[in-house]
Amino acid sequence: MSRCVWYSLRSPRGVVGGFGASLHYCLPQFAARVCAFSSKDTGDDPPPTNPPERGSGTNDASSSNTSSKKFVRNATILVQQGCDIQELPVVVRKIAEDEFVSFVSNKIITAPLSSPPSNTVEESASANDLQASLEADLEIIRSIDGCHSTKGVLTILKERENEAPSGTAGYGPSVAIRALEKILKVESLLELKELEETEPFERIVNSIVFHADSKAILDLLDELRSYLELPKTIDMLGNEMVYRCSENTLSIEECCDAIEVLTQCRRPEMVEKFWSGIADQEKSISERNVHFVFSSLPYLKVSRRAVLTVLERRIPQLWWQMSPNATIEVLQALVACKLSPYRVTQTLARWLNTNIHAVAEDELGAILEAFTNLAYSDAQIERAIERYVKAKGVKVSSQNLIVTILRHCEEFRLRNAHILNGCSEFFIANFGQLEPSYLKALFCPFAYLDFVPTNATKFFDTMNMFLDLHFAKIRPTDTIDIMFAYICLERFPLNFVNRIFNPYFLDVLHAKTRPERLDVVRGKLKVFDTGLTLECADYDGPLLPRDHSAKAVFHDGRIKRIVNYITTELEELAGGPECMTKFSVLQHLPVNSLYLVDVIFHPPGLGNIFSLNTMKERNINVAVLVHLPEYFDSTGKYLIGPQVMRIRHLRRLGLKVATLRFDVLYKLKIHPQELREYLVERMKLALDALPPPGATMTVDGSLRVIKSPAEIEVLRYVARVSSDAHKAVMKAMKPGMHEYQAEAEFLRHSYAVGGCRHVSYTCICGAGTNSAILHYGHAGSPNDCAIQDGAMCLFDMGANYGGYAADITCSFPANGKFTADQRLVYNAVLAARDAVCGAAREGVSWVDMHLLANRVMLEELRKGQLLQGDVDEMMEAGLNAIFQPHGLGHFLGLDVHDVGGYLPGCPERSSKAGVNRLRTARTLKAGMYLTIEPGCYFIEPLLNKAYADPSLSKFLVKENLDRFRNFGGVRIEDDVLITKTGIENFTLVPRTVDEIEAWMANWRTKFDPFVSDNCSGLVGQPLTNYAAGLTRYTRCSTHPGCGFRQLRICRSFSCQCGKRRISRYLMFLLLLLLLLL
Repeated sequence: MSRCVWYSLRSPRGVVGGFGASLHYCLPQFAARVCAFSSKDTGDDPPPTNPPERGSGTNDASSSNTSSKKFVRNATILVQQGCDIQELPVVVRKIAEDEFVSFVSNKIITAPLSSPPSNTVEESASANDLQASLEADLEIIRSIDGCHSTKGVLTILKERENEAPSGTAGYGPSVAIRALEKILKVESLLELKELEETEPFERIVNSIVFHADSKAILDLLDELRSYLELPKTIDMLGNEMVYRCSENTLSIEECCDAIEVLTQCRRPEMVEKFWSGIADQEKSISERNVHFVFSSLPYLKVSRRAVLTVLERRIPQLWWQMSPNATIEVLQALVACKLSPYRVTQTLARWLNTNIHAVAEDELGAILEAFTNLAYSDAQIERAIERYVKAKGVKVSSQNLIVTILRHCEEFRLRNAHILNGCSEFFIANFGQLEPSYLKALFCPFAYLDFVPTNATKFFDTMNMFLDLHFAKIRPTDTIDIMFAYICLERFPLNFVNRIFNPYFLDVLHAKTRPERLDVVRGKLKVFDTGLTLECADYDGPLLPRDHSAKAVFHDGRIKRIVNYITTELEELAGGPECMTKFSVLQHLPVNSLYLVDVIFHPPGLGNIFSLNTMKERNINVAVLVHLPEYFDSTGKYLIGPQVMRIRHLRRLGLKVATLRFDVLYKLKIHPQELREYLVERMKLALDALPPPGATMTVDGSLRVIKSPAEIEVLRYVARVSSDAHKAVMKAMKPGMHEYQAEAEFLRHSYAVGGCRHVSYTCICGAGTNSAILHYGHAGSPNDCAIQDGAMCLFDMGANYGGYAADITCSFPANGKFTADQRLVYNAVLAARDAVCGAAREGVSWVDMHLLANRVMLEELRKGQLLQGDVDEMMEAGLNAIFQPHGLGHFLGLDVHDVGGYLPGCPERSSKAGVNRLRTARTLKAGMYLTIEPGCYFIEPLLNKAYADPSLSKFLVKENLDRFRNFGGVRIEDDVLITKTGIENFTLVPRTVDEIEAWMANWRTKFDPFVSDNCSGLVGQPLTNYAAGLTRYTRCSTHPGCGFRQLRICRSFSCQCGKRRISRYLMFLLLLLLLLL
């Protein structure tokens, strides 16, 4: 900005100017400032030719006031910044009859001052005089402090003036300020108003105006806020600050303080002139003072836009150095101004995402609240909140922060799963410390966004418990909002129905609700009653009467206009005007804008909505709904909760529902052909009616084949819990244990660690020859055999969580070391499993995967010299069914052998040996979840059958197979998700031989306290059982001759028969005898 010459408005040349105008510089002889001015000055007299110097005495200054008012003026200019043109106030000085200079910059051309040659003696003398003057001022201040009346103060100042040299005031600004403060303190307001007109008081004010620094003047103005009855004094001090600002002698901070103080002193016309000082010092705005400038915006009216433009240019250069407190002050200033400049808010959102790790909880809450009040949110803010919730989660200590986050998500429809799940975890973990008044703010956003947390069971159980405990402490209107949220989420709080429809509660509700909000609350209560009636078979309703009187219903004008615009196309689809009704409310629903149906297609003659029999004639009428952009979440993918409930309730009434997007209709209204195609497509995708509550529903098995994202997360969790439980069983495994002890360890770990109370099926814990029994472990074979040293264990177990199953099988030797034969068979099965995992993907036949596993396994057995001949011939003869008499796997989900294997339209079951046991023959699709479980078993009846069949026996190497007669079997079973490019394996257990041996060996070395000094007999048979099992003894099973018996002191039945252990007991007995003696 440049200082420029402005022509008088009376001049024929006119007023032209701005930031980009061509400017003329004023003459240097008019550059010196004379004195303060008044906003009430008038006249066009020319300025004096010899103005007094700034350092002249009080008398000269007083005499020059009148003349100075003649040539310093207030004016307005037109300022252009780009396309923006504003009329802003400025301070101008009259330099000729028709010309002014405006004080909007320090770039005025001034004549160089002639400085006399320096003299060391004179400088030393001046320093001494200055020191003496300061000491004299301090003495005067002490004298003033001792005065108790205005007369005493003025007497002291008069004496000082008489003692001073002629032409000087005799005291400095600090003395004048102290004197004025003393006068304000001792005088009444009435006396002060009279004193303000006296000459001594004017001399005091002039001394402050001409000689005090800006900080002192601002402090004095701040004190004068309580003395608005002194307008002349406030005007003089304020005009002086305006003048200094125009001369660019005020810093950015002082300009901002002056704006605030003068606003509080009720001088808005002065405040508007400080924009020039801020604009001229744009480069002086830094990260340390930018928030001061923003904080001054609420005090500005006319010049606010000009200052904001400066800040918009400056803040992108400073944001990365701003502190959290500065950011909060900037945002709060924008909230106070009700401004949301895009460049500033975008920059601050970037600051938040960059510095989220350094922001405290209260600071983050203040920032998010400000963004919410500014109606601004973007991907940067969402990403910052997501990172914060992921990092802290339940460790957040502030309830207000979680409420603020949820309010921000609700306000801007941020349906972010990570944020909402984190908030639900916080609610579950900290519900005991929550305030009841926060319950609505914590729960309703989930309903508005139609988001059910992953931990839905715990979330709603906690919600019900908290609401039951604090029902009386929650405001009735909040309770109705919570009930409405329940219905939106398709949850039915029947245990609160009696409390809601209690006459006392309804009386309190009406008494404590504002009249203008009462209709809204009643509407939500009717929706709650209607929702339970339509969707809950156990609800004895409706309990509220229907609406029979005429009632106005709000309907968005955008929907009405677009429906009227496309009425012709809709009538063509409906079959004529008599087959379509616009803007109707069904008789079964309350008169509420939520249930207003935009268009209904119906058979001819059924246009009267009160004659529609929606309960008997289902899927005959079609409800067409137009959805506005705000009916969707921020991504435009998911509808908000009330709209989802609206569709659901219409479908419960027997209507098909077709939905149209307003934004698409608006774009296509000028393209008739594309509009018709869009309408036809949406009608084809209309949702069928839902069965009424309590009706028998036929379940389509195909719906359970492809898993939803929520189901996948639950399946991933239960597979992880089952995997960890299998690894815990490996840790606890020792020869001599019983099979049921392994099962018990799996059950314990699944429940105690993973929270899975149930298993998906009866656990199969087979060891030795029992491992060849495919479904071992039922009531006839209850996992009750002892596990021998070196036996092969096949443990098929899976936990169940939320109704979803896991099915995992691990095979390993009981002692943790594979023999050569065990390694051969295990690696053959592992190779088959790896081959299938590498080949399975969308579009592959499950039958082909089964045959691939059989072929690979037979090839490995042939390499191990158990088989001979061509593998293809073995497959053709059906030898694969001898060693693997079951299918490769099965669907997994709500059942361990889930439905969907052989559905209508899918490949039928084959009768060919080897594939006739498959539980499905379908082609794989992305989203299918199934098991991959190849196995190799040496089952006596099947081996005898193969020996007796010449077509099979020719492939068997009998002399090698005979040593596997009592081997048992090996199975490796993983739970996998089919994707478009492969699989995702949810099973996380040691699989290779080396991994299994390392896992079991490392644990034994680290955790077994008896390995180093005990015998290898770990468990023996129980001998006696006294006192209901409180005392149990075991005998060493490895050294039967030692006869050592010990008290069982741990759950592992560890035998302690080593000599070192016995010696410890003997030493203890000897010490005890010595003590007794």
